[in-house]
Amino acid sequence: MRAEAKAARMGCRLLATVAEGQRQRIYVGPDDQQRQASHVPRPNTAPRGTIPDKAPSFRVQAYGFREYSDLFTARQLTALTTFSDLVGEAREIIARDALAAGLSSDATRLDDGGLGAEAYADAVATYLGITVSKATNLSSSITTWMSDRGAFREVFARQAIPMAWDFAEANLLQPGGGGIPTVLDKVCQALEHAPTGNGVALQSDAAASLSRPALLSTDPPYYDNIGYSDLSDFFYVWLRRSLSAIHPSTLSTMLVPKSEELVANPYRHGGKEGAHQYFEDGFREVFSRARENAYVDMPITVYYAFKQQDAEKSGQASTGWETLLEGMLRSGWRITATWPMRTEGSGRLLARGTNALASSIVLALRPRPETAPRIDRRGFLARLRSELPDKLRELQQGSIAPVDLPQAAIGPGMAIFSEYSAVLEDTGSKMTVRTALERINVILDEVLGELENDFDAPTRFALTWFRQNGFDTGKFGDAETLATARGISLDSLERSGILTKGGGKLALIAPSAMPADYDPATDASISEWEVVMHLVRVMEADGIPGAAQLLARIPESIDADLCRELASLLFKLAEDRKSTALANSFNGLGAAWHDIARQARSVGGEQGTLM
Repeated sequence: MRAEAKAARMGCRLLATVAEGQRQRIYVGPDDQQRQASHVPRPNTAPRGTIPDKAPSFRVQAYGFREYSDLFTARQLTALTTFSDLVGEAREIIARDALAAGLSSDATRLDDGGLGAEAYADAVATYLGITVSKATNLSSSITTWMSDRGAFREVFARQAIPMAWDFAEANLLQPGGGGIPTVLDKVCQALEHAPTGNGVALQSDAAASLSRPALLSTDPPYYDNIGYSDLSDFFYVWLRRSLSAIHPSTLSTMLVPKSEELVANPYRHGGKEGAHQYFEDGFREVFSRARENAYVDMPITVYYAFKQQDAEKSGQASTGWETLLEGMLRSGWRITATWPMRTEGSGRLLARGTNALASSIVLALRPRPETAPRIDRRGFLARLRSELPDKLRELQQGSIAPVDLPQAAIGPGMAIFSEYSAVLEDTGSKMTVRTALERINVILDEVLGELENDFDAPTRFALTWFRQNGFDTGKFGDAETLATARGISLDSLERSGILTKGGGKLALIAPSAMPADYDPATDASISEWEVVMHLVRVMEADGIPGAAQLLARIPESIDADLCRELASLLFKLAEDRKSTALANSFNGLGAAWHDIARQARSVGGEQGTLM
């Protein structure tokens, strides 16, 4: 297929036209006139710009897409180039109208600080050019169709340009969908709510900008995760086509400048090792400059959200985190506080049906004193085991999703690690950040495992069985051995409604199979396990309001905080078993827990167990 595509033998054909119905979309098969209308000559004035062969975050080169303009159909290019040309025509009309309205005839342009009719026309034309550029996000052959919503999915539903085997063309002339009137309206809304006043935005090298005292708050590049500059060219080629005459200095290059971009990009830096060294050196230089010019009485903040784990014999480590932390700590910083911040919406592409990170982790940094002491490995691990459990409970109180907990736990652990000028191994060498991260993750697993001792006996049995079998069937004899060790009977567990048995087999009841008429207030043999299973069932059927109604009726004998911790533990166990759908369900419950608890209090009054 790739060979055929590269040989220019891959085309596309019209499958259907989407029309408005009464509260629904209507899909109509195309007629000959519509098919003919979809085949128009490719305009000669399409913007130029080559997609690098090995650009990260791109998956289209293998199918013959070489130019950014190849990502559009001929009809889309015709429409977009037409609107792009109209930006310049509109500017001339705006300038003439502004003069007629009494604005100054000063001919100084916007980029030169002008305030007259010419500068005003430049400003409005800039917004029109941005409108055309924004429209490309919904007018490309990578714009797919969400049949469950009856709407377009943007090209940049995530920070990548994947191959799309079917796509939807917006009618740019119509309001609604991806039409120019709708896009223009959104630009106008953004302007209406934008703060006004004097401000300056500069594009400059980060290290050079920190040559004087500055208060830094940054969301740094994520190692090799996103190819920012190459992806930016998708929009840049259209902005340059519309606005190069208005902003000649900003849009002087054919494509986005890339040489100083701080991303571990193998195809620009001689392979993987060269890219790693380039990123590490650049990152350390930025934070060294920031350390030299730091304010003594104010911390800097660094935002980070990255999920990349490398398995090691001794635990888990994250390449992204490792490189970030290594650069900061070796530059003389210490972490003084960490907290999660919800930054991602549930509707984004990566979050739909997956356990994608929902939070960024905010690190507060202060300069580490030159006199900071050293500590040996045993002392460091003792502090981790002593302090990390309480820090993890604080993080859980902060409404953090279970999927984010391993990321968030790195913060408190590295806060301890960064207090010292060095953590010494038994050999006398300095402990590396990678080793510290591995130890933090191991202790996180230990802490989560120790939580099991706090659960009631039925829940401890169910956890052990779930770890071995999930919701699949297992041998009755194995279950009886586990139950006897915990001083409970399988008959009582069956009566309580958490398992079924018979024929020498036994299985836990999955949330989806739990009875819909369950009332926790009348359950004489209730357990934390049963509560969580029913909460997952109700959460997926009725959302947060339904889960809150159920939680409000649990008796005081059930500790709601333990139910929340159980959801987090079950998420990890489900992930370990590669049960993605189950992990997603438990993660959803844990992420929404504080909203559920808050609504439960308003439903059932203030309950001590929900505080």
